[in-house]
Amino acid sequence: MSDPALPTLDSPLFNRKNLGLGIGILGALWLTAAMTGSKIVLGIMAVVTIAALGGMIWLYRLVTKQRAMVSLLQSAQSSPEARLAALAQLQGDDKDVLRMVARAQLEAQDDPKKAIATLEALDLAKVPSSSQDDVRVLRAQLYLATGRLREAANMADGINLGAAPNAQAKAMVSAIVGEAWARTGKADRALIILDEIKLDDADLGQAGILARMARVFAAFHAGKKDRARKELEGLMKLDVNYLGRFVMPGGAVHLELQQLAKQVAMNHPDVRKQQRQAQRGTFGRAR
Repeated sequence: MSDPALPTLDSPLFNRKNLGLGIGILGALWLTAAMTGSKIVLGIMAVVTIAALGGMIWLYRLVTKQRAMVSLLQSAQSSPEARLAALAQLQGDDKDVLRMVARAQLEAQDDPKKAIATLEALDLAKVPSSSQDDVRVLRAQLYLATGRLREAANMADGINLGAAPNAQAKAMVSAIVGEAWARTGKADRALIILDEIKLDDADLGQAGILARMARVFAAFHAGKKDRARKELEGLMKLDVNYLGRFVMPGGAVHLELQQLAKQVAMNHPDVRKQQRQAQRGTFGRAR
């Protein structure tokens, strides 16, 4: 998962245009202060300038650190050995939010429960406000994957959907929040935010798949079984393996929805072929 709450060097919060605008505003304020000739005004401007420079330095360091973490996560995908090496680098400071989130992302690939424990070690009340949504989103996603639905909903309720910086990030967050709500009694509310996502947007990537899965849950729990089937069929057209999300063990998926997903999957030629081969194998052994 990407980190949607923190700015990147390409974000509107940190680019050359806004940097130039900020410098221009400071310059105009200094010119105005100089024209007043007041030592008090000049002193105030000095404090403002120092604070602005301090904020820019803090933001630059934060963005640089984030980019380093993203690079480390990308390198960890090359092999299991690379992932272990990356995890070793991320051990240590349990108060560093970026480090802990990155570590949990890698741990989740092999042991979701361990990843949850890593994130639960972070005191949300002490996590910087700019990073709280990141922690909540990842925790909610892991809770959903391990069938801890009520805890997922508790995390979802605290997420600010409007804080996502772009369509992909908003789709990702909306999918996780929507699924958590749908599976804990707020299916109609979930459908509202999920139906706002434009699934034909090619830039959504994996976020679009998560949104489609969330729509299955929302439609099913809202009592719209026909729509749930159509959503499942849409997922199957992309990749029949996506339907495994609804029948995997430990996910606490409603039994009727599991059966519906299996019925839809049986309409796929590859699945029917595998079943015929399995039946022939069983018959051969019986003979």
